[in-house]
Amino acid sequence: MEQTVTSTGDAGPAGHLNRRTATWLAGAAALLAVSGCASVTDKVAPSVAPATPSVSITTEDLVGNWGLGSFRQEADLPRTINEARRYCSNPYVITRGPNNGVMMYLADQSTPSELVLKNSGGRVYIGPPGPAGTPKDRQITSFQDGVIVAPWVDPSVTARYGTMVFVRCGQAAAPAATKPAASG
Repeated sequence: MEQTVTSTGDAGPAGHLNRRTATWLAGAAALLAVSGCASVTDKVAPSVAPATPSVSITTEDLVGNWGLGSFRQEADLPRTINEARRYCSNPYVITRGPNNGVMMYLADQSTPSELVLKNSGGRVYIGPPGPAGTPKDRQITSFQDGVIVAPWVDPSVTARYGTMVFVRCGQAAAPAATKPAASG
């Protein structure tokens, strides 16, 4: 007599092993699916600074007399530019540094330090020599018509001093954006 070996899902050790493997694989797939859902729904904290267009500025552009102001809300920028322009009677003076940088004040310092322009990831920073985007740096987010807008990288410094605005002294004022007059 010839023996025939058949395997059914319920009988024998081979069927039991396949069912156990299938159960384990189904459980592993379910865990992966759940963990994937959890990572998709987690909220990501916003980055320190939003991506900004590249700013073109040189050390020579920085040297000179500047009116200085600061703001905390973006809506205050036009008013701050006008106020900074008024401070040209007592300008913030930026001079050349001994090592091709510029002499400027860092936060909480009473004497100027030599700062350099730095680039990283399409962003321009000014700060002490070293890597770009460190807490002592300011990011230059805008340089147009003789106006530099430069928030501090360190949020605690920005909380104390606001976003810095430098307005070139002796330069004709660019047309300011004004609100239309109310008709009445």
